[in-house]
Amino acid sequence: MNLLQRLQQANYQTTAISGDTAYSYAQLIAQALQLRLQYPTLQQQAIALSFSDLHNFVIAILAFDGWCRALYLLPDTSLDLPETVINWPPTEVIPTAKTSSVSTESALASTQTASDWYLATSGTTGTPKWISHSFTSLNRAVKKSAQVAKLRWALCYHPSRFAGLQVLLQSLLSGACLCDCSYGDAQQRIKLMQQQHINAISATPSFWRQLLMTGQLSNLPLQQITLGGEIADQPLLDLLASKFPHARLLHIYASTEAGVGFAVTDKRAGFPASWLTTPHSDIQFKLDQQQHLWLKSPTPPDASLNSRLDSEGYLDTEDLVKRQGDRVVFLGRASGVINVGGNKVHPEQVEQVLLQHPAVLQTRVYAKTSSVLGQLVVADIVVTTDTDNKTLQLQLLQHCRQQLKPYQLPTKFNVVSHLQTNASGKLSRHDSHTPPSDHQQSKTRNEDQHE
Repeated sequence: MNLLQRLQQANYQTTAISGDTAYSYAQLIAQALQLRLQYPTLQQQAIALSFSDLHNFVIAILAFDGWCRALYLLPDTSLDLPETVINWPPTEVIPTAKTSSVSTESALASTQTASDWYLATSGTTGTPKWISHSFTSLNRAVKKSAQVAKLRWALCYHPSRFAGLQVLLQSLLSGACLCDCSYGDAQQRIKLMQQQHINAISATPSFWRQLLMTGQLSNLPLQQITLGGEIADQPLLDLLASKFPHARLLHIYASTEAGVGFAVTDKRAGFPASWLTTPHSDIQFKLDQQQHLWLKSPTPPDASLNSRLDSEGYLDTEDLVKRQGDRVVFLGRASGVINVGGNKVHPEQVEQVLLQHPAVLQTRVYAKTSSVLGQLVVADIVVTTDTDNKTLQLQLLQHCRQQLKPYQLPTKFNVVSHLQTNASGKLSRHDSHTPPSDHQQSKTRNEDQHE
């Protein structure tokens, strides 16, 4: 059953999309069906869908899932498409039949094979590429209940990205309401959230920190708090839990390549170590000697990932983890390790330590080339407004020394006004060699302190 048929069967009598103009589920279904009838020549074609606004994007995926053989969701960056793929909205006029041979009934009850959905990877682990999914695998984690149907979701991710599509499908398939909050800075977005009475948000930890920095997050009547895309650290989980004690708080592990992994709902960082021996939510786990996390999902991954599968069907996520008591905690991406004189430093681990300091609101840790040690650790930090930066430098160094080894210590702290995030809402790490701006202040330690 495709997406349009699922919504037709559910018969939700509520608002589906809210904004300057609100649309009900019945209106979206009728508009999507009309789009199918208007372009019968697109049946069994491969379509590339670009995002211009939430209303038209939702109509397009409703119309073309189960109608076209493949849907390519174009990201907000350029990525090559197969030559046979047709762009939608079209750059050239697509011929339509003068007298459509497609009836309303057959357009609604298309019997063609389920569409393949293609999503682009972010490129953080290499060149961006297309990964195929099925509609069944994409909606595997959707939750339904009378309470869930009352949620008003803020779409904070680009809907062509895996995380954004998950929010969109969760909203549509549960009968909830969705508002596009994927544009503007944190102040503009939270103002829109207040206007739309948003009570459910899914975002990266980096974006949650930006929302907290506005000082207005507590004005939202949040019932659902979801974190994903980056490591959810304990201080952030504790802060959100204290501000919204009655909200459901969870952090999700998922990726474009692996699909939906798992959700942790106990408000603790990492996940229970018991999941390594007892499958959780039909996902099987294991760790290798290099501390890589491997997952086995009931849905086979895209064929392009076969090189990362072992003989048992487990996929190497290329995320580094370690057992810590009764938990398995995330260290970071294997490809993001900083090599300091032969010692491996995980940027995310240093960031989590820095974020424990009450003056640090956000941080990004990255490598700086060193002629002596190969690489050194550098940290950009956003701090509270009443902070004395000179005093803070020494405080941070002492704070880090209590929890980190000498080679893990940042050699420089750059105090910045803000940190950039990419289209996925994650910290931008590709520009780590960009020199500090005029508004940045830094303090450097001697390189020989690492020797």
